[in-house]
Amino acid sequence: MGKLIKIDFSNLNNNRNAMYKNKLIRIRDEIEDFLHLACKNENDELAIALAAGRFATMKLTQLTGENETKDFINECIKTTLKN
Repeated sequence: MGKLIKIDFSNLNNNRNAMYKNKLIRIRDEIEDFLHLACKNENDELAIALAAGRFATMKLTQLTGENETKDFINECIKTTLKN
């Protein structure tokens, strides 16, 4: 999961900032670690994935728009199928 999927953050002020990219990577990794622990603790990967996916999809649509969100999700699917 080490690859950062590129998405258009043009509506954010610091989209070209290397520190921001590093922040995104750090937060992604921390959240993924938390979700893996939640799956293990709850013994229900589907419930955790549905909750995380719902939150992510709704929030990304608000922040970046429908098309960008769909592109991001499709890239995630492609990445998963390659592994």
